Amino acid sequence: MDLGLAGKKVIISAATRGIGRVTARTFLEEGAIVSLCGRRARAGAQFDGGEQGPGQPLAQEGVAEAVEYLSQFGEVHGDTVDCGDEQAVRGWVAGAGERMGGIDIAVSNASALGGKPASREGWDVNYNVDLMSSVAMFEAALPFFRKAGGGAFVQTGSVSALEDHPFGDSFSYSAMKAALINYVHQLAHKYMAEGIRANTVCPGPTEIADGSWGFLKDAMPDYYAHNLSRHPAGRFGRPEEIANAIVFLASDRASWIMGENLTVDGGYTTHVKY
Repeated sequence: MDLGLAGKKVIISAATRGIGRVTARTFLEEGAIVSLCGRRARAGAQFDGGEQGPGQPLAQEGVAEAVEYLSQFGEVHGDTVDCGDEQAVRGWVAGAGERMGGIDIAVSNASALGGKPASREGWDVNYNVDLMSSVAMFEAALPFFRKAGGGAFVQTGSVSALEDHPFGDSFSYSAMKAALINYVHQLAHKYMAEGIRANTVCPGPTEIADGSWGFLKDAMPDYYAHNLSRHPAGRFGRPEEIANAIVFLASDRASWIMGENLTVDGGYTTHVKY
């Protein structure tokens, strides 16, 4: 199926690795132009963790490596941005839109994850990174959507927003992911008349070597094994399986889908999705 994405201008936050990076590659393979951001300039460089802290103790690549890899698939641009800094996010979106000559699609993918303990700091980090970076991203992209005569906004969520999925002593991650579903639903109804669609994709556990579950496999093997054992497919998801859903919802092939929360988890969640 031709998704009609050739020449579309796409921004994706937190796309230097994992689902974000695979999503960027998928858009590029469809002929889109992509601008991405991440908080690490490059692997091995001095790194200021900013709002999110130092991150997982992994040898993570940065914006430079992501752009170098993705360039083989099409035109891609990258910037170093702390998504916990609302003004930095707004500035990045505006700059990316000017550089590409517009924005047709925005994918909000940044997350501080669930590693912070139940504290004011933990709540502030998830609020700033998960929720407010999404608000800043949409609001900064809105003038570009309007100039283009429409657009698509896709939010990466989590199944932890839908069912209790405890992780240590952290409550803020799931709460903010739930808030995002509500926020995106409101956007969809407010802006659909302008041709601007908004949807959420909620992945289940997704196996990524340099991602959260890759880290937990070594750091918390019992927790990893427990979640794997309850999965009806006997495996976790692949980033391509999530990226395909995001890219489809962003395309004109999904022109009549708005305000939806699409769960992409291979049956990991057990509630009936009426």
